[in-house]
Order: sequence, then structure tokens, then C-alpha cells
Amino acid sequence: MSHLIRLFIFLPLISFGQSYEPKSINFDEIDLAAPMSIPLILSGNFGEMRGNHFHTGLDIKTEGVVGKKIFAIEDGYISRVRISPWGYGKAIYIDHPNGLTSLYAHLSRFPAAVDSIIYAQQKKQESHTIDEIVLTDSIFVKKGDLIAFSGNSGSSYAPHLHFEIRETVTEHALNPLLFNCYRKMISDKRPPRLSGVKFYAITPEGYMIPGKTKYFSCQEKARKWVINNNQPIDLSSLVTENSKLGIGFHTTDKLDAANNVCGVHHTTLLKDDIQKHEQQIDYIDFEHNRFLNSHQDYWAFKQEKKNIHKHFSTIINPLEIYPQNDGKINWTEAAGNYSFTAKDVHGNSIMLQFTLTAPSNEAKPNPFNANNRYFFPDSVNTFMKEDFQLLIEPACFYEPLQVIYRVDSSNKYLSPTYQFGEYSVPVQRKFDVRIKVPENLPEDFPLYKIGIGLISDRGYLSFKGGDYVDGWIESAIRGFGTYTLVVDTIAPVIKPLDFNEGKTITKYRTLEMAIDDNLSGVWTFKSYLNDTWVLTIYDRPKQRYIIPLDERSKPLLKKGNNTIRIFAEDGKGNEREVSYTLIY
Repeated sequence: MSHLIRLFIFLPLISFGQSYEPKSINFDEIDLAAPMSIPLILSGNFGEMRGNHFHTGLDIKTEGVVGKKIFAIEDGYISRVRISPWGYGKAIYIDHPNGLTSLYAHLSRFPAAVDSIIYAQQKKQESHTIDEIVLTDSIFVKKGDLIAFSGNSGSSYAPHLHFEIRETVTEHALNPLLFNCYRKMISDKRPPRLSGVKFYAITPEGYMIPGKTKYFSCQEKARKWVINNNQPIDLSSLVTENSKLGIGFHTTDKLDAANNVCGVHHTTLLKDDIQKHEQQIDYIDFEHNRFLNSHQDYWAFKQEKKNIHKHFSTIINPLEIYPQNDGKINWTEAAGNYSFTAKDVHGNSIMLQFTLTAPSNEAKPNPFNANNRYFFPDSVNTFMKEDFQLLIEPACFYEPLQVIYRVDSSNKYLSPTYQFGEYSVPVQRKFDVRIKVPENLPEDFPLYKIGIGLISDRGYLSFKGGDYVDGWIESAIRGFGTYTLVVDTIAPVIKPLDFNEGKTITKYRTLEMAIDDNLSGVWTFKSYLNDTWVLTIYDRPKQRYIIPLDERSKPLLKKGNNTIRIFAEDGKGNEREVSYTLIY
């Protein structure tokens, strides 16, 4: 029995459902300090749509520079530190007695007391990247204490502070602007804006029916928002067999002190004065955050840069942001007067009113009922061919997926390429892919070095790893597209950038190098100065590895010859070690 079939037999059933439970936090009474002493001007707010996730904090501008002082917003203790070239970069978490956790990310450096704890963990693990839970008695802080300096680390593209407040027990990210203290600090008298309304034919499960949409731009006239010149709208062309009506609104917000596009906090949809749907982004569960790809009109965002909030949801969408979720409207009940309201957290609001007429056309055929084969997100989906197989659990993708399958043996890879679906289709979580290993390989071929590669629409191959199991390579992959087998037997290449054999480094403050890998990527890198580990930092923007020559590493240097030894390993266990003699 194959590994994939065994997975299918024992696959647990997954159920989804939306539930909105307001937090029992007294947002008006809790008095928190500002995380910075400069004016709090936002480049991004809580709940803003960011590609494939909601933004979970406030992005505070730091006047275009790094090094601004960051302060604890309340008494507490440092509960966690994270150091990574990706994501939050350098980040610090503080747990507070009031049940909240504050997070400060994309930092540049820390005060000495904090930095010493971080370095101790880095030295213990011999790694620049760490994610450590700090003992509760390690470092206590008082409200207003200096805890860090702002920066541009991790997946950041301009200097700023990413600031979050979480409910400690659940780790749910809370909207900081729900706290009255922060609403007072950050001025906002600008109401949201409405750019357009989109109408959809949807299945009873909430899935969008291909080709059955209609978009209307909005205009503001005499302080009122209108669509279709305020005339009744006929949606007869959208009526499809076994479908309902869904509505989406292209709405955004801006705050007073900056022109950055932000997200909207609260929206409602009424039909004939009866509320059908409500969206309120008070908090976000990180486990569900990527379901933004289901909440928004993903294709409109990717292809047209439109932030369309769908006011209906699919049955696989578990986001806790819908106090009322009844936006799927029967066509027989579609005619009537509608009212849409968008409100920001400061109470500024806009309203749109429009009228739909009764659809008159007969229902058009539903493509999901045609001969074209579709996979549906709420089902277990399997695809079995002799050399290529997939197992996809429920809620791995968001909309019905038309099965596209092509095989091409005329390529440069170890196996044929197998296209399944489209590379541009968003995926929630990994699913199982397996490709059969060709039988004509040499007897001594390193099977453990084989992995699956996913090829983009532009021909770029990303290595997804995999294990050899009974003649197959199996891997968990988050992405559709074109798959193939590749072999990685080449170790990373280490190239010094500002030093070489016999170089005098007496006046150097850093040693810098590039470490590149041709396929599976650099997974581990370490440096040793005279056989003692020294910190090596990966600078993501500069794409170089840096050894600081500072108060921690310089004592390891001795007058005359010194040895620097550098080690790197890729994702398939290929190792490279180089050493140089440097003069000090």
C-alpha cells in the first residue's frame, strides 16, 4: 500500500465555521504608554490587507532613519526574543500583568542587558537566528524603560517600528487603536473611501463562479457616495444555475498625518433595512490569518490592485471577523434597497445606498456542473497517475480549482515536468506531492539528494525538498504549478568580499562574505575565529554574511597569524568549509 493511500485512509475530517466572540478587555480604562517619544504617524494600520495576510499591528514611521528609542508601554518582563533575517527581523516581546503582550519588531539593536541575553543564546546555539522564550525572572522592565532601538531588519523595506499588542493567553493580535489611549495619540478625522462595488454569482458554499461578476465604480457627489449614477442596477446577466448573489466593496482608509493606504475597521451591509453582513476586525488569530485570501477578492487584488472585501464567505473561511455572516442572497430575493457603511476605529464613516432590480433572465449554465473537472476546497482531493500523485486535504486552497494536468518529458531535469493547476493560484497550507523516481538511474545514484522543484510561470525553479520513500520522492508543498525532480549534490560556495589569504585586518571592523547555493539554499552557516565560534550575521538587503569585529570577537585575535574558518550547509546536507589565515 502506497504512502499516499495510507495518508488518505487515515485522514481526519476537518470542519470549519466562523465564530465572532468580542474580547472582554476594557479598552477604555487600560492606560498604556507610547512605544516612542516622537509623534506616532502610521504607514500601516491593523487589519490592512497585505497580500496573503491581514496586518497584525501598527507600522509607526521613524522619520526615515534607524536608531530611534523604543520604550516599554507597561510594566512587565521580556518573555521572548527573535532574531532572523526574515519576518520580524530583530523583535522583542514583553508580557504584562494585565494579560497583554506587546511586540516591537524590525529593530536595529538592544540595550546592553537585553543584548547580553540574546548573545548568550546565539553563542549557545552557534547561530545568528534564534527564537527564544526567556525565563520570567530574566529581565523585568518598567513602563517607559528603554528596551530597544528602531531599525529596518527582517522583511522590512523602510525604517519603521512594527508594534503589536496581543492577548497573552490566546496570542491573538489585538487592534491597538481599540485602546482609547492610542486613539488619542493618533489623530484621524478622515473617513474611509469607497472606490467600487463588485457583484458576484456564487455557489451556496460561497465560491465565486468564473466569469460571473460585474464591477461598478463609485463617485462622491455632494458628500454622498453613488454607483451607476444612482440608477437601479440590473444583474440579470449574472444569474446562474445553482447560484446566489454576493457583493464585495472596494474600500480603504487613510489617517490624518500620512497618505498611506490603510485598512477599514468596521463595515455593514443592509438590505431593506435588515442587516445581512457585518465585518469588524478587532483581533486576528494567527492560525487563520492567511484566510485573507478567501476574505478578499484575491484576483482583483493581484491583477488590479483593488482591496475588495467580500461581504459573504465560503464554508472553509474560519476568520473571527464576522459578527453577522448572512451575505449569500437568493436571486429571488435580490431586488431591493441596499445600504453599505464603512467606519474606521475613530468613528469616521461613509455610506452608500443603491437599488437592485429583480433579475429577468433565465439562469445560465453553471460551469462547475460541466464536463470540466474541478477540485473543491471543502473536500479531500486526490490525483493519481502512474508517476505523479497528489493528496490535498480540505481548506488547502480557497476557490474551486479546475484540474489542469500536462506532462513534458523534453526538459533538462531529472524527471519529466508535471503541471497541475496554475502557479498563480493561492494556497493556504501545504499538501502532499509525490513523483516517481526514474528507473534508469545508475546503481550508485544518491537518491537522498533528490528533491522536488516547483517551477514558476517565469521559469524560476524553487527547491521544495523531499524524501525518498519506496521509489518515490515525497514532499509537502504550498503551491500549484509545474513540478519536477532535481538532484542537489553541490555544496554552497563561500566567497570572501573584503579579505583573502594573508590579509592584514588590523583596522577592520567587519569581515564580509557571500555564501550562495545553487539549489536547496543555505540552511546553516557558522564561523570560527581561532577555533572559537564568532557571530555571523546574514544581512538580507545586502545579501552578504558579516562577522563583526567588536568587543566580543576581537579578544579572540592574537598578534600575527589568525585562522578564520567558515562552514556552510545546504538543504540536502552538502557541506563546504573554507579557512583563511589573517594577520592582526
